Amino acid sequence: MSPNILLVKSLKKFKFFLLFIFLCILFFSILFFVNQFFLIKKIQIVSDREFLFANRDELINKNLIFVNQNEIANKIVKENSFLRKVIVNKIWPVTLKLTVYFHEPIALLIVNQGFLNLSIDGRILSKTKEVYTDLPIINYYQKLSSNSFQIGDRIDYKDIQQTLFFIDKLEQINLKPLTIDIKGQDMLLFKLSSEKIIVFSSQKERQFQIYQLEIIVKQFKIKGKEFKKIDLRFDKPIIQF
Repeated sequence: MSPNILLVKSLKKFKFFLLFIFLCILFFSILFFVNQFFLIKKIQIVSDREFLFANRDELINKNLIFVNQNEIANKIVKENSFLRKVIVNKIWPVTLKLTVYFHEPIALLIVNQGFLNLSIDGRILSKTKEVYTDLPIINYYQKLSSNSFQIGDRIDYKDIQQTLFFIDKLEQINLKPLTIDIKGQDMLLFKLSSEKIIVFSSQKERQFQIYQLEIIVKQFKIKGKEFKKIDLRFDKPIIQF
């Protein structure tokens, strides 16, 4: 093979090598540019109140392209017990928008060292020694230990969960409970602000009990009657005038 042919082949290989190196440099330069251009620099929080956001540093300088919005939302909720829900949106090129929703207190549960402030799902929002709000007060038949629970824990006892559900539903139909005595597995006694009493069961289907109550309350309003006590534990509610 002549020296000229060898030289031409060598030049072709060298050109190919240079082209390969150039393309590699171009490729990694583009990747570097994209990575730097879309790094998260700002966390925008939409909230109706101020709070200390503990996850901010974990999100800064992550690439906006590759972050998983659902994973971030779930992690923030898990690590910030006072948050009920977080919606994460990407605002290109460098901003992550977080819309946060807080747990709201719905009742106070009496424990051995004061009260636990509970949300509708049974999450402990705070502990207190004294009553400082007009929230309904739950008196559990077996007084729980405050030290057994931490802020952010969720009390998943069925009768307490049912009680919180009924508190919420009663307030939706303008019936304000003052105190609730959980006297056992089948007796949730609600004392209302109007000195009326409603008794629910934690064993009977709860939506059906609310349905029965709404019908009774509606009929009484139409007829202009008042009740003293409604007991919904049985197939046919017992009403005292």
